[in-house]
Amino acid sequence: MRWSLKSRVVASTVVAVLLLAVLLILVARHYVFANLKDSLQAQQDAQVKLVAAQLDDKLEVRAVILRRLAEQLAPLLDRGPVELKRVTVQAAPIPELFDWVFLTWPDGTRAFDTRPIDQNPDVSDRRYFHDILRGASLVISEPVITKVTGAPGIAMAVPVRSADGRVLAVLVGSLYLQRENFLMALSRSHIGITGTYCLVSSGQSPRYIVHADPGKILQSANSVGESCGTDRASSIWEFAWPTRPIVARHRLETAGWELVATLPAREAFSPITRARLKIVAAAGAALAIAGLLMLQVARRLLAPLENLERAVQESATDMSACAALPTGRADEIGALARTFSSVMGQLAERTSALLKARALAEEREARIHAIANHIPDLVAYLDVDERYVFVNQAYERRFGMSPDDIIGLTPKQLWGDDVYAKAIRPHLRLALSGRLVTFEAEHHYENRPVCFEVTYQPAWSGSVARVVGVHVFARDITAERQKMRHLEQTTLLDDLTGLLNRKGFDRRLASAIEQSDGGGWLMALLLVDLDNFKAVNDTYGHVVGDKLLSIIGTRLRSCASESDSVARVGGDEFAVILEDISTSQAVERVAEAIVSATAEPCILDGHLITCSTSVGGMLRNSGEDGSRNELFLNADTALYAAKHAGKARFVIFGNSQAISSDFDVRPDTD
Repeated sequence: MRWSLKSRVVASTVVAVLLLAVLLILVARHYVFANLKDSLQAQQDAQVKLVAAQLDDKLEVRAVILRRLAEQLAPLLDRGPVELKRVTVQAAPIPELFDWVFLTWPDGTRAFDTRPIDQNPDVSDRRYFHDILRGASLVISEPVITKVTGAPGIAMAVPVRSADGRVLAVLVGSLYLQRENFLMALSRSHIGITGTYCLVSSGQSPRYIVHADPGKILQSANSVGESCGTDRASSIWEFAWPTRPIVARHRLETAGWELVATLPAREAFSPITRARLKIVAAAGAALAIAGLLMLQVARRLLAPLENLERAVQESATDMSACAALPTGRADEIGALARTFSSVMGQLAERTSALLKARALAEEREARIHAIANHIPDLVAYLDVDERYVFVNQAYERRFGMSPDDIIGLTPKQLWGDDVYAKAIRPHLRLALSGRLVTFEAEHHYENRPVCFEVTYQPAWSGSVARVVGVHVFARDITAERQKMRHLEQTTLLDDLTGLLNRKGFDRRLASAIEQSDGGGWLMALLLVDLDNFKAVNDTYGHVVGDKLLSIIGTRLRSCASESDSVARVGGDEFAVILEDISTSQAVERVAEAIVSATAEPCILDGHLITCSTSVGGMLRNSGEDGSRNELFLNADTALYAAKHAGKARFVIFGNSQAISSDFDVRPDTD
């Protein structure tokens, strides 16, 4: 749909009026909301303070009665439990003030209980009991589960003292939190129509003592900012669509508990909500009137401009139509007509220049392609969707496909899933993020290893604001790598076993960690140590010991895959580097195979020799912190654990747990 200038002027005016109206409504609503909220908050604070005072009075009355009863019981403690219970029942209104009352001796055992109970548990583990023994004159406990009934309740405790002030016993009055009393009445009270109260205990782990939902009694509550579980996340549009309730809090002086009252936003701000539809209707009527007025004004003012539009449209297909433009007008329309006529003249000149520049660019592009096609290295260009836009003829020699067939493919389709995941994707994503990347990639092609030195150079947009593609340069360095590996083998291999020596192991471990972090896969390090190898040397001599080490090295190599590395890192200590593993179970299988394979006896110089091994391993996730030395030390710790557990077994650390073998291979003696 094409919007005319007239329509846009009208729409812009309506939008401006709408925005102004919305702004005025929001400002007015903000002040109305703030004033109403302050008024409701003050009213609710006063009401909560009054209810808290009433709760304090009721708790204080019960405290006074308990103290007087304690004074009456002090001289009667030498009498029997029946007499003490009789005096208590007569003096303490039960169940008007307490659900039950009991007396305990300083060791926590009960002297009597006003309830008929089958068991008589002590209270020596209750905190309020110890607070009384330490000298408190009154303790109101946190909500607890009573030992007799298993129901939630609170206890008010006072000391029963001798004339010289010693604590002779502890008198406790208790209230059920699920039985009709003044606390239960509070849970049914309301602020307004839908508002509720809750009572939260004090201490480091506050809990609900009273709540409108009985299921939340004794559940954890917030130590700061508790709102009976009705609070909502704050929003900058709270004044327009209020969701947070009005919350008032007051702390009880007697028990230190916090009384909280919440009034839902739906009820609190209902006057504002009811007025919303009327305001929207009035704003809509005002917008409709403004739109009609602006339509009439725009129609009159823009009539000359519509005439100019028709002339410009005709000039687009017929340059001679520019003569009909109203260039003689003295107003803005005449100035626009003159400017357009000048632009059309310049456009004709520049069109001719552009055609010449295009021919020159095509000639230069053909020359660049010719140069790229004569280069033996792989040269290509990828767009941001990882699709080939240009490849030179070296790709045709490499893959046996014409460049036209390769263009439009992705590296994953051309090189295969495995090469793409391990050697291309991590580096290509870095290049698409704007980084120049140079790396070496090795893979198998036609059953032979091939190594490339690859450079990914980001291609930027004209404003250098974003990456629009990647230039790819890949040089075949297979021959150079093979020559380097031949030289390295003379210095990185162990003379006795043919495995990697310590220097080769360190270099291979560093490379494995780097490839694990770049490729995002798991790796593991296994340390293998011969059990009681010194006894073999001492019994049969070092010649036999060296032969045994060589056999152990051969067996270790048979337990590992071609992509894994096996090294001799010490006298009788070996290491296995496992790369590109999928799960920890794969590491367990290799460790179990090593323990089993090395436990097989062998005959050396006429002696039947069995020398088991212990294996310690460490799993490493991609991107984990820690150097290769830390990885080696952790694997060594696991090896020590395997030795300490009885030898001839494996222990693997990783993923926040240790994995141990559940079998035991004991070496035979000669």
